[in-house]
Amino acid sequence: MTKVYTIGIGGHSCSGKTTITRILKRILKNVVVVHQDDFYKFEDDVPIDKESQLANWDCPEAIDFDRLLDIVIYAKKNDGKLPEGFDSNEENNLHDGSNQLDDETALELRQKLSGFIEKDDYFIIVDGFMLYWDDRIIDELDCKISLKTSYETAKSRREERQGYHTQEGYWIDPPGYFDKIVWPEYLRLREHEKALRELLVIDTDKNSIKQMALMTADKLNKDLL
Repeated sequence: MTKVYTIGIGGHSCSGKTTITRILKRILKNVVVVHQDDFYKFEDDVPIDKESQLANWDCPEAIDFDRLLDIVIYAKKNDGKLPEGFDSNEENNLHDGSNQLDDETALELRQKLSGFIEKDDYFIIVDGFMLYWDDRIIDELDCKISLKTSYETAKSRREERQGYHTQEGYWIDPPGYFDKIVWPEYLRLREHEKALRELLVIDTDKNSIKQMALMTADKLNKDLL
């Protein structure tokens, strides 16, 4: 019997979510990805931080969780298919390290995940830096993974990025945005995340891309088989 699985890949900005997501998409069959970053609200609806007076794109109130939930549920009911006309800006995001996965590790992953590959199951990967904030989203996930890095690594990676797509255009972090908005919001979200059961947290400072991928495969086997 064909099954539809939902996999959550969470973690703060620039922690390696896209890397793991694209590795899974490369290894598994029948994969669709739902990116939380495609569900930002319109700019006028994004909260303004009272202290810095900067637009706070990194708080839960900046995300349309209702719409995100609708898309995830639709995909689950339709064998991993997304609604007609749904477009993702994040599919064009080139900031990831999935191309660093060597062929030998890819083969090892296929062997580890052969129980899924041999069947025609469907996989919905939901990735996002606030993925584990909304309990309704959490309840839709069969497997939950979160990635983290140090403050120094996250800041360096974030400042190397050109910017982010929004509903109306493109957002570029103003000076000081990481320290004033991004990291404080992550620390707040992390406290919420600590209460989650059966969440695998992977430290991407301490694990190579190969190790991260193999740990993810083991988690899928544990939770889904």
